[in-house]
Amino acid sequence: MSLLDGFDFLDPRFRQNPYPYFAEMRERAPLLWNERMKSWLLSRHEDVAFALKNAALFSSSRVQVGGRPRGVFQVESVAELITADPPVHTQMRGLVSRAFTPRQINALEPRVRELSRELIAEMTSRSEFDFMDALASPLPVTIIAEMLGIDPVRRRDFKRWSDTIIAGLIARLPTGEEPEAATRSRAEMRVYMTEVAEARRREPRGDLISLLVQETDGVPALSPQEVNAFTMLLLIAGNETTTNLLGNTLLALIRHPEQYEALRRDPSLAACSAVCEETLRFDSPVLGLSRRTTQEVEVGGGKIPAESMVVLLLGSANHDPRKFPEPERFDPTRDTHGLMSFGHGIHFCLGAPLTRVEAPVALRELMEHVPRLGFSPRQSEHLDYGPTFALRGPRSLWLQKN
Repeated sequence: MSLLDGFDFLDPRFRQNPYPYFAEMRERAPLLWNERMKSWLLSRHEDVAFALKNAALFSSSRVQVGGRPRGVFQVESVAELITADPPVHTQMRGLVSRAFTPRQINALEPRVRELSRELIAEMTSRSEFDFMDALASPLPVTIIAEMLGIDPVRRRDFKRWSDTIIAGLIARLPTGEEPEAATRSRAEMRVYMTEVAEARRREPRGDLISLLVQETDGVPALSPQEVNAFTMLLLIAGNETTTNLLGNTLLALIRHPEQYEALRRDPSLAACSAVCEETLRFDSPVLGLSRRTTQEVEVGGGKIPAESMVVLLLGSANHDPRKFPEPERFDPTRDTHGLMSFGHGIHFCLGAPLTRVEAPVALRELMEHVPRLGFSPRQSEHLDYGPTFALRGPRSLWLQKN
């Protein structure tokens, strides 16, 4: 019996391990119609790369998932970084990319290291702990709050808003309905971020919000509404990705003890970066992106009609043996050039540089200050990956020192 007979993204077996399904898609049906998603699925690396590079054919605007508008954000225009095409996308990305220069991102490394040490010390003071709750989640949220210039006394609120909004986005994907708690947090955060943006416009400080609300070198300032939208975008681009990557990295290391031991022998930042890059390929934090065809397109050995929804399976592209030999082998020494975990082309993930600083630095601190970690008896054999296939990372990961 084929794995693709009655294939369902919400099948618990697929959620636990999607890669055998992807392998069969690549070989038997590189262009596959999925009725539940009401979308065409592209699974081979060359086809996914083709779609991502050709925004004129595969549009990010007016995308639907399962026959419903995606609508990650509401009317805030910075959402167009995700949902628009050029030239609007080009203009909006130019406005916010000034906050993500290599110099600004690299300058965060000492603070990431310091915060990682604090969180690891607190985490490992207990005999067992939820790695996701203790380190993988608070690290990126705290860094983002500090980048933005959130008042320290409000960071607990910011963390609560962040967690609730992201959980709401995840819950909303399969149902189209946002939980009431997420709607309430979104409203509270909008009020606060509007107040902060207006205050920084009057009296700038050396934080990210001050940069965004001031006109610089002819680049117009963002409105308070746009600052709020950008903050929500940053929570997804720079928070969920890092959180999932850290969780998936620890899972991969524990399940591949020979690679764990190799990293213990050489816990350099370069080695940790290589492990994180291979994890991005091996178990991507983002499994898929949605697009809409603007005209009939021939790809994947077939034709997709105009105005069709297409899911680009990034996780499958990363396991395509045509691009990555022996893709099911976790090998931090491999060349990962061409991985699709952050997308490709004009919509390449804005938060990728931040994730590529945070995750390796945190992993290095973990390797230098903690002996080998293993699963706690509290950790179920079947991990909870949440309700949607698009984002992949354990919701909790109970570990203990070995």
